[in-house]
Amino acid sequence: MQAVQSSLFQPDRFAHANLFVADVDESVEFYRDVCGINEVFREPGVKAGFLSNGATHHDVGLMQVSDKPLIGKDGKVQNSMERGRKPGLNHIAFHVGSEQSLVDAYRNASEYGIRIEKALDHGISRSLYLFDPDGNAVEFYIDIVHDWRQFYAEHQNELISIHWDPSSQPLAERIEPVLSMDEPVAHAPVHALEICGATLITADLAKAVAFYTKVGGLQLLAQDDIEGVALLALPGRDHPSLALCQTGAHASKVGLHAVWFLARENSPVFVEPSGAATLTHKLEPGKRCSVKDPNDIHLIFYMGEQGLPTRPTRSAALSGMAD
Repeated sequence: MQAVQSSLFQPDRFAHANLFVADVDESVEFYRDVCGINEVFREPGVKAGFLSNGATHHDVGLMQVSDKPLIGKDGKVQNSMERGRKPGLNHIAFHVGSEQSLVDAYRNASEYGIRIEKALDHGISRSLYLFDPDGNAVEFYIDIVHDWRQFYAEHQNELISIHWDPSSQPLAERIEPVLSMDEPVAHAPVHALEICGATLITADLAKAVAFYTKVGGLQLLAQDDIEGVALLALPGRDHPSLALCQTGAHASKVGLHAVWFLARENSPVFVEPSGAATLTHKLEPGKRCSVKDPNDIHLIFYMGEQGLPTRPTRSAALSGMAD
């Protein structure tokens, strides 16, 4: 019998967060006009909008809540009707190094006690989806087109996703995507560069850590069982891409708590005491600012990776405060 590799997936980038939102138009406007992320694609058939500043084909995906199933380009249902009826996390996503690694993960999932919930071909990428111990959906994917901007231009406002069978379809040719960063939206109070991580609240810290290391392929940077917090990083990195925080008095709701972004130096920082963004000062190296989106999701903006949490404290995990 072939030996099981150290982890089921081998991620190389925290790629995006996909969120269920109450109103996709309102949320697209918020992420564009407040967070400074450019709108790049719309998929009206599933009431979805996508935003990116160029690091990947989308840093944020937004899907409007619905009591109807999501139907893909091939006419097949793509979501469980237990999900997508209220605002919150649809999934977080990690990019991997090769499609072969996805095929291998699909074949070996049972050896890790994991069920692959669905496999999709989005035209721009091929993806596997599964659930972590808290029921959060996690996507692992590989890009399959060279120029995602051209793909979006050719398919704007169209459905693009179909089911993918990793066991039978030939591998797509390995490609190196064209990467060109856009200028953040000039009038936005914060000039986000790219997404860089997330904070999840977990009912069982040990189980969550085991999943994201043994299945997800992340490495444990630091864990404090008294604080109930663990910081995890992509392989070979020394800064976190994921914070896991045990449920408690200040974090009782299991699921997504915060999404992290790197921001451009000297972005204005804002507060919003009455919902309106008010400029205060410039975001300097090593600093952070935060805001909640229209669906009460906490967004944390860091000026440089040096501002990311280094110690597993609840203040760092929940609010992004410096250690």
